[in-house]
Amino acid sequence: MESVPARDSAEAAGDDRAHVDATASQPTNAPSRSAAPGEAVAIAALALAAFSLNLNTNVLGALLPFVRDELDGAAWPLLAAAGFGSAAGALAFDRLARRVGRRRALVLGLAGFVLASALHLAPGPYGWLLALRGAAGVAVGVAYAAASALVAELAPYGRRGAAMGRFNAGMFLAIPVGLPLSVAFATAGAWRAIFGVQAAVAAIGLWCALRAVPATPPETGRGELRAVLRVGAARAGLLATLLHVGSFFVTVQLATTWLDATGRLPKAEQTGVWVGLGLCAVAGSALFGRVSDAVGKRRFVLWTSALLVACFLFLATEPAALPLLLVGGGCAIVASARTGPLQALVSGAVPQAQLDALMSWRGACMQAGVGLFALNAGSIFASYGFPGVLCLAAAWQTLSFVVLRIGANEPPAHNDPA
Repeated sequence: MESVPARDSAEAAGDDRAHVDATASQPTNAPSRSAAPGEAVAIAALALAAFSLNLNTNVLGALLPFVRDELDGAAWPLLAAAGFGSAAGALAFDRLARRVGRRRALVLGLAGFVLASALHLAPGPYGWLLALRGAAGVAVGVAYAAASALVAELAPYGRRGAAMGRFNAGMFLAIPVGLPLSVAFATAGAWRAIFGVQAAVAAIGLWCALRAVPATPPETGRGELRAVLRVGAARAGLLATLLHVGSFFVTVQLATTWLDATGRLPKAEQTGVWVGLGLCAVAGSALFGRVSDAVGKRRFVLWTSALLVACFLFLATEPAALPLLLVGGGCAIVASARTGPLQALVSGAVPQAQLDALMSWRGACMQAGVGLFALNAGSIFASYGFPGVLCLAAAWQTLSFVVLRIGANEPPAHNDPA
């Protein structure tokens, strides 16, 4: 990676013109060459880690129809605890990385996640499960922010959309693998077993990261965590991330309960649907990141934002089975295709030396979005059903579009006139 000069004093004064200096210092003019073999292997290892971490985010949604009676109806705090715990862990990542470096922070986060996941296998009262959801969330926040910063460090901005797409494809793979496994274990009366699976996968991801991801010394001389928030483009990207991730992931989880409760698809028969939709998400993330590098990440994210709003509004009309399946699959492709380029666009708002702070904020915003949407969606779901949740998701996605349209900037080598 090229070295990146420190930003001038304009940033410290809050002048958004510093954004131009910062992003210009990144290797945006690098040719779109293929990743070196070592880089590709390292990103694959980070994608495996993201897969294990996202199991924790998605599996509880699949379990809710099976464990409602056991949880005495108190499911929403469990979803929120994981989200807010991850937000706290992400904010802790920057200071941890300053002390031990990005890779070691990833290792510590994954190790904590393995332990918290394994402890889910021990039965206990509701408070025990709630505490474990929060603890696992903290570990997810640290590890995911570290992995995201490492991908941005490995890949120059000119092809970072493709790199982030491959990385997030590992994350989305948790849907077609984790949800069916969760249903299978729950149907067999052993719903806790899925947490043992995620502990095992995280342990493998930890081993792969140690072997494939290069170690770099902790960076010194960086600005404080809140300095990132003085950059307008960074603020816009972070808020857009909160709105996008929170609305999409929680809506996917609640869809399992809606399909079962309405009789459209009983909980024990949902495996095939989630495999198909999950594979759509994996394909969308893996294939379209390169497109965003070609057309401009900001333009690509705005286009897909508008499509996602349309998908949510159509699904809120509760269409017949075939249109529901087709648009649902399209929604999965569009939402996943948007995630990696949005992550790459946000990473271009600051110089490389501030990536740790930026990814701390991004992880916090992402998980806070999950927690906030879960808390709001609970009352909406009770009053208006799943169509109300879909309308709320469409509103959040619309706000994400507006924020990016007004506040986000493509780095100079990728100017977007839209």
